[in-house]
Amino acid sequence: MAKKKITVSEEDIFSLLAGDTGGDVLGHQDPVRYFIDTGSLALNYICSGRFIDGGIPGARITEIFGPESSSKSLVGTNVLYGCQKLGGYAIILDTENTMNGEFAAKASHLDINRVLVYNPQTLEAAFRKIHTVVSAIRAKDKESPIVIVYDSITVSPCERELREIGLPEDYSDADFKRIVGAKEQPGERAKICSKELRKITPMLDSQNVTLLFINQIRNKIGVMFGNPDTTGGGGRALPFYATCRLATASAKRIVEKITAKVDVPIGVNINISNKKNKAFKPYVATKGLQLFFDKGINPLTGLLTILLQAKRITAKGSGNFTVNDLYLPEGTGEYKFKGSLDRNDIPMKILLDCPALIGAKSCDEVSDYLTAFSDAIQQSSAETVEENDIEAEGDD
Repeated sequence: MAKKKITVSEEDIFSLLAGDTGGDVLGHQDPVRYFIDTGSLALNYICSGRFIDGGIPGARITEIFGPESSSKSLVGTNVLYGCQKLGGYAIILDTENTMNGEFAAKASHLDINRVLVYNPQTLEAAFRKIHTVVSAIRAKDKESPIVIVYDSITVSPCERELREIGLPEDYSDADFKRIVGAKEQPGERAKICSKELRKITPMLDSQNVTLLFINQIRNKIGVMFGNPDTTGGGGRALPFYATCRLATASAKRIVEKITAKVDVPIGVNINISNKKNKAFKPYVATKGLQLFFDKGINPLTGLLTILLQAKRITAKGSGNFTVNDLYLPEGTGEYKFKGSLDRNDIPMKILLDCPALIGAKSCDEVSDYLTAFSDAIQQSSAETVEENDIEAEGDD
């Protein structure tokens, strides 16, 4: 008797394999479950390819690095505000002991009574604190997002280095061995970070924890050619484990003119780019992001070039732009507007008229998002506000 031929489709085979091995089909996987708003629509896109529902990738590691005074900490506290909007737990590891609650409340709209602050003295203590605080929260709340900003990994010594403080002025080799133990080893701090990041990375997704590491730029000694810049903390492990890496640079100082010869610094204008991105594409950049010290971030700045890159608007000659048909409200004809690539922002009216430009479903959604930043938007257009190139002023 002839055997009946049984045919199995490829789809059935994949289903059987997934059930037997605990795997899943790549097409069913969402690499990032959600994003955490940064307060800047342009920066949201740089991190995630999304605008109003974008931001840094949730349950992942993001590193932001740059020279001093390039608004790294301000971006960090803005991310914590994004966490609070999601109903999550906002935590700062303030290793620099410089966090100013009043300033954070003004500049990032944070509810500072809902921010946990810790001051670990060493790298090892900082990583231990991450594990213990996550365990404590998850014992009571299994689901809400946890966002931890480590500001900054550059300044954290290792425990061996900290023990050197206990040495007497005229110490002997015996004193050093008794108090400190071993001498400094090559790549000492980098090895600690590598070891700790290996342990933390699997925990992030399972415990819904997002880590934002703030890092600083240092110059490599003896580099004659090429870029001498390197990050100051984490060695090569942090760039390896980070899903997204953001580089900042201060471009201009924002001042308010009091008289013709007297002005007051009120903010900073920065350039920002992603140097690595597994949640979107790398090397997306913009310039002209405005952050005001007392009013917060202006979410409309840095947005014009980003919308051009995303092919949501089209340049039509010098200073003239049109909204592409796909992002126009139904029944709307050609929508023209004027803009400045040097200023690199978008008038609020355009987003209210064409919400789909930033992924919003209605003008009310746009309005609700922008309300928290209305003071910064208004200050940006004040006649007394000017921007001065930092290099032109002779700053380092």
